[in-house]
Amino acid sequence: MSLQPGIEVPIGGIERELGNLWEKSGGKKTRASLINLAIYSERKDSLESNSAIIEGIAGEHAMRSLLIEADPEAAGSSAESWISMHCYARGPMGGGVCSEQICFRLSGEAARSLQSVVFSHLDSDLPLALWWQADFRTPINARLWRWVDRLLFDSRQWLHPGKQFEIVSEIADLADTRTVLCDLNWARSLPVRQTLAGIFDPPCTLRELYKVEALEFDHAPGSRTTALLMLGWLADRLDWTLVKAEANPVFRNSLGQLLTVVIREIPGNSISRILLRSKDACFELSRKEGSDVFVTSVKDKSLSTSSRMVMTRRDETGDILLAELARGGRHPLYCKAVQAVQQLWD
Repeated sequence: MSLQPGIEVPIGGIERELGNLWEKSGGKKTRASLINLAIYSERKDSLESNSAIIEGIAGEHAMRSLLIEADPEAAGSSAESWISMHCYARGPMGGGVCSEQICFRLSGEAARSLQSVVFSHLDSDLPLALWWQADFRTPINARLWRWVDRLLFDSRQWLHPGKQFEIVSEIADLADTRTVLCDLNWARSLPVRQTLAGIFDPPCTLRELYKVEALEFDHAPGSRTTALLMLGWLADRLDWTLVKAEANPVFRNSLGQLLTVVIREIPGNSISRILLRSKDACFELSRKEGSDVFVTSVKDKSLSTSSRMVMTRRDETGDILLAELARGGRHPLYCKAVQAVQQLWD
């Protein structure tokens, strides 16, 4: 049996009951909110796991969170709601700063009227970030997506990423550039991209980058899309052209040379190893499972072998989410990376 995610209240009385909750605090708690964060999931018992994520980040980024567990395929219509607060001590007087949380469990027709639930319980005119944890469906609900400021999703969870990327692109076009796309899978690869780019800071190694003829990726089970986003980023930045769309694709580099790519699924981190090889040099990035350190190495016929260790953050979902909520801008290279390997997604 699921745990109750707060104090159960009627949906029509949510704001009133939140006011009563603040009154009971006796003025010892301060309400704080910088953003509205709605999380939509169709996974049973998601309210518990998502509430734990919010509890872990609300102390760093105050918000009103709306957690929605939905079953749109159910018959009939039902809706339940709960309220709670995540509070964190501030100062020596025992006071606290709190973020409000509203949980919904919706089924049937109530789940299919999502925009009514979300819009009627937003906190003032604060920005809306929507974390969509289910597959996107067509037809697109224009009323909902036009008002989303930041759309968060995780392409690593998709079984059919090609179709999902098409729908996400339609949503972005519908919103007329208002909605910022935030793929947690893309954010997850940021430390890898930064460390890999750092290998080629010296001009002597940068020359060899454009001559790369072979590329290898080792990724964790279920993280092929992470590897493909990395590949798309490299292909876009280095002007590679896809020649053969296969499980291990073939590209043509900017010098006209064929470039073979091997993508392997190996237990470990989402990306545990990347190897780039040209005729005269070899560049490698690796990271052991559970480690906070990348190890990079350079082997060049004209240079002595060198290696270094680079500290990195762990790719925990809560940390990635917090970074995305704190970020104000867009991800200008993301859509280019997706398009560069468009034929490889499925």
